[in-house]
Amino acid sequence: MIYDICTVYTVVEKMEAINNIPVSLYKKLADKMVSIILDSEDRGAISAEETKKIIYLWRQDQLASPTGIETLLKAGMKVDQTAIEKVLDDLGLEEVIVEVRAL
Repeated sequence: MIYDICTVYTVVEKMEAINNIPVSLYKKLADKMVSIILDSEDRGAISAEETKKIIYLWRQDQLASPTGIETLLKAGMKVDQTAIEKVLDDLGLEEVIVEVRAL
């Protein structure tokens, strides 16, 4: 697979936000974001592909992994940005809020 410099930079940038989240918070954060996504009334906010990826990660018990957190953050920001930012703030992850706003 061939990537241009912008694609590579974007992938690195997205992962930087995940690296600022302590692993000890992954499970708690994942659970809260899943609740926000499932409780959303806006069923069309995330694509079928994103939904399939979340289900796949759940089946593999990987929602509390870096890939799972990134996937849930992206979906959660589309579903309810305010609620996701509140969860991040409640967990003391203010610097992550700034980074995920740019996603």
